[in-house]
Amino acid sequence: MKQFFIKITLVLYLIFGLSSAYAQDENFNYLVTLGSGLSSETTLPFWLESNRFGSVPNTDYLLLNASIYADLKKENKDFGIAYKLNATGFIGNENATTGYVADGNSVLINELYLRLQYKNWAMDFGNIYDEIKWEGLSSANGNIVKSNNARAMPGINIKTLDYIKLPFAKKWLRIQLNFANYWLNDNRVVADAMLHHKSLYFKFITGHKFSIEAGIDHYAQWGGTHPTLGDQPSSFKDFLRVVTGSSGGSNSLETDQLNVLGNQLGSYLLQFNYTGETTDWNFYYSHLFEDGSGMEMQNWMDGLYGLMVDLKKPQATISHLLAEFTYTANMSGENPPDVPELPARGWDNYFNNSVYESGWTYFGSTIGSPYFTTVPVDEDGITKGVIRGDNRFMAFNIGAKGSFHHINYKAMLSHTTYFGWFDQEYEVKPTQFSGLLEFNIPQFHNIPFDISLSGSFDTGTYRPVNFGGFITLTRSGLF
Repeated sequence: MKQFFIKITLVLYLIFGLSSAYAQDENFNYLVTLGSGLSSETTLPFWLESNRFGSVPNTDYLLLNASIYADLKKENKDFGIAYKLNATGFIGNENATTGYVADGNSVLINELYLRLQYKNWAMDFGNIYDEIKWEGLSSANGNIVKSNNARAMPGINIKTLDYIKLPFAKKWLRIQLNFANYWLNDNRVVADAMLHHKSLYFKFITGHKFSIEAGIDHYAQWGGTHPTLGDQPSSFKDFLRVVTGSSGGSNSLETDQLNVLGNQLGSYLLQFNYTGETTDWNFYYSHLFEDGSGMEMQNWMDGLYGLMVDLKKPQATISHLLAEFTYTANMSGENPPDVPELPARGWDNYFNNSVYESGWTYFGSTIGSPYFTTVPVDEDGITKGVIRGDNRFMAFNIGAKGSFHHINYKAMLSHTTYFGWFDQEYEVKPTQFSGLLEFNIPQFHNIPFDISLSGSFDTGTYRPVNFGGFITLTRSGLF
């Protein structure tokens, strides 16, 4: 705890000290939001709680959110500094299904970061939200493994802010990449575990209107202390093994020596883009993998498939349309991984791990697609991965965005079928139908804040039939 406060103090000093020294004559932005969410059940409807960066409790709530931020990069300057502090305080009903609500009241530091920027390169210190893609209509922000469902993790990330040109292929090839290490500072089975992330994406310019994007994201949970297995390998040599996706050394578990060190997973992305005169079309396929069979595409049918249509009329009744299909039931086949006479090529059990038992979760929320349902937290506030069997599902999602009479709206409808585990599939497969309709009303009639209204519902046999909504009042400006 002492080290935590030291880190926070250091970050705050860097933020306010460096930013003041860099631009004493700059204005800084603020944003304040007062919001409340209500539902007919003890938990919120699916789309009222999912994909909100873990910033709202999964229960009726009243919250106050405040942000101070600045982008201090000046025009015609290569170097820039940016920062943000975003915190939320809320009052909610006590709810044991959330990963961070113990007594119903809490304060969250959603974002606290410092960014150093040079041209198209940046180094981020702290926890920062991922960019929202596809107009917020995607069920998983276009990436089945890394959505906007969980809270931002503290760490250090070196990245390109956009695609950069290569000197030997300026006209037809671009690359985008990052290299990061984060700290998993929630209550976990393996305490103080770390998360490594790197990515590499290519963009091929195939014509005036066409382009193709392809790349890979690689994640690895490593280090930390297991309650019975003890300290996990965390030396610099072990870090290099994690980065290269290599097997563990003599100081690691036998399973890590036979396979790879830590809990490693990732995703491939393949995306086709068409830019037209009146309409843009984007097709994307996000494929997840957790081992060699997934990387070799033995489970090629598993993934997130999406189609986005931008009608290029921001103020039209319909400006954007999206359709998605998510499938995870293959898992590299039906061969059990523990049968000696069969190759260990099946039952991948997405987002779970036998050592890093909290799996692909953070503060009780799934890091990937929110369709993966987490195991409820135990009496110690620990989530032990996602529900096995419920990580085999099929889901459809459609979304639309537009405007009428200067009021912007967003609508989403999704349908999910859960299959159960291979040798014990549900006899009657539970289904879930969830919807969201959200309106954003700008300041009008001298009312000094923006208003957001939302209604949502769940129906089906997987979750309780539930209806709910929220209202937020937002004020932003400079000081």
